[in-house]
Amino acid sequence: MNNKNASFSPQIFDQLPGCWGCKDINSTFVYVNPEYGRMVGFDNHLDCIGKTDYQMPITTTDYADKYVEQDQIVIETERTIRVLDIHPYHDGKWRAHLFTKTPWRDHNNQVIGTIFSGIELTDTAVLEVGHWLCRAIGITKQQKNSSMLRISIKKEDIGLNTRESEVLFLLLHGKKPQYIAKTLGVSVKTIENYVLRLREKFNANSKGELLDLALELGYGSNIPESMLKTQLSIVLKD
Repeated sequence: MNNKNASFSPQIFDQLPGCWGCKDINSTFVYVNPEYGRMVGFDNHLDCIGKTDYQMPITTTDYADKYVEQDQIVIETERTIRVLDIHPYHDGKWRAHLFTKTPWRDHNNQVIGTIFSGIELTDTAVLEVGHWLCRAIGITKQQKNSSMLRISIKKEDIGLNTRESEVLFLLLHGKKPQYIAKTLGVSVKTIENYVLRLREKFNANSKGELLDLALELGYGSNIPESMLKTQLSIVLKD
């Protein structure tokens, strides 16, 4: 095949699905693709260049500190992280995205910033969250098979209320009671009481067994509807 007349430009990557871009070591945008630009409210995606998350024209600015913190984790550890983001955007719609943030390296293999890419969690894409949730709490195949043998209840019989669904969702992401309490605006004691109620409803002997059973019953593959109205930016565990 003759590639003599072939050309290369950033526009080729702009055709890729999802939203993506890169930031320098100070978390300043160096480039974003058109989809990301539209999502955050810019008529021209190039208007993002030279700005930071603190200067975006949407309410995600409330989480700018978290984004910078996440960028620094990637830069300092030189590791890839995955982040679940739920926010309202410029068109008034709430969206959930799964973002991957990875080190951006120069020709000398030195980290000079971060590269991020995200997919919106639609009804099908949300299943990927289930995969990461399993990894988040270290579920092995043997543990999953073991928990399947213990299941004597059906999902429709459990009847979780809104707050119980939210607590379980965050537990499945490996979040501690202190974090969940802060996120939901309640006391740590209240969260601990919710965990006890969840164990009772799932007939679980421990928190670990509760999470095993919840994953087997499918709670790891959906986001509570109420949480699509609450801003979040959660780093998922590897």
